[in-house]
Amino acid sequence: MLRSVFFLIIITSLPVFSQSKIKTPILKIDNVRDYDKEFEKLIEETNIVDQDIVFDEELVKMRIDSLNKITPLNLVYNKTVLQHIKFYLFQRKKQVSKLLALSDYYFPIFEQYLDKNNLPLELKYLPIIESSLNPGARSYAGAVGLWQFMYLTGKEYGLRINSYLDERKDVYKSTQAACDYLYKAHKVFNDWDLAISSYNAGRRNITKAIRRSGGLFNYWELRPFLPKETRNYIPSFIAALYVMNFAEEHGISKSSDILFKTHEVDSIHLNRPIKISHLAHVLQIDITLLEELNPMYRNKLIPFLNSEKFPIILPHNKAGVFLVNEDSIYHQITSMELIEKTEYPAFTDLEKIRYKVTKGDYLGKIAKKNKCSINDIMLWNDLKNHKIKVGQTLNIYRTVK
Repeated sequence: MLRSVFFLIIITSLPVFSQSKIKTPILKIDNVRDYDKEFEKLIEETNIVDQDIVFDEELVKMRIDSLNKITPLNLVYNKTVLQHIKFYLFQRKKQVSKLLALSDYYFPIFEQYLDKNNLPLELKYLPIIESSLNPGARSYAGAVGLWQFMYLTGKEYGLRINSYLDERKDVYKSTQAACDYLYKAHKVFNDWDLAISSYNAGRRNITKAIRRSGGLFNYWELRPFLPKETRNYIPSFIAALYVMNFAEEHGISKSSDILFKTHEVDSIHLNRPIKISHLAHVLQIDITLLEELNPMYRNKLIPFLNSEKFPIILPHNKAGVFLVNEDSIYHQITSMELIEKTEYPAFTDLEKIRYKVTKGDYLGKIAKKNKCSINDIMLWNDLKNHKIKVGQTLNIYRTVK
């Protein structure tokens, strides 16, 4: 089976020319990604989770109650939560075993940021249901990374995603962005169930559900009014929290298949844009290793700006080779670029502006004025039709260089 290496690094945190050690987990590809479909299929087709299993439901309830006493979250035990717990324990036993091993690496990172932002540490379990602790995960809808940020949400919370960069794959920056989102969501709803649900559905959809329900703010009462996927979100979260705390009591231990490698690396800055493949060839570095050491670069290109320096992570022994032979290396790469007719895209980014609708405005006029499409404006603002009104504020995203 193919193997992928997921590197847990924040490139910009490494000092230039400073040797560091990076410990990386090596994982087999996880083919079980669509939790809801798998769960629903199991519930609809069979009761296998209840067959030939000795399962003390009262003990499970007591354990959840004990966890609930030490957290500001609302950890409810009910039949729905129980189904999700059984699904993890009996249908995803191997995956839970892997998650236990990976959590030793990721959870300290998550806890550091949650503590710094004064958020409940139990929120560290969210990436389990978002990405199965896979920093390279990409959903069918286009969400990326451990915390599964969509494009516009990532931009809104300061993650750069442009022609060169995708900081959703940066473990540290994406974790801070998730903290920012969750802090703001809790401030809006003053309820952790709703704040966590909004991480899945978006704050707007939670607000709509509250309005449709006639003003209900209790998640379990509001649940029938929520999007289908979000109805499973809190039960799955509570189940993941329970299973990660009591897996061993259910006979599940950490996977021994999760291997860890330690790489000694240096961070250097370049004085021109470069293709990672060119640099790998000149320095005789395995191209896959170099690409995986630098996951935030979308098209395997390192940009260059006069206003900002972008680092590249190299194996320690190769960083010294680069520094000693820098001029010669740039000359060789220039020759390779001429042969391949390499062109580097412009370093572009998006900025958000708030557009206030005035008398005489319509979507086509606003789109033309802001050099975008009507569909873009509808997507950015969750509009179901072309109707807008004077005084309404619209989010507009435009390209900047």
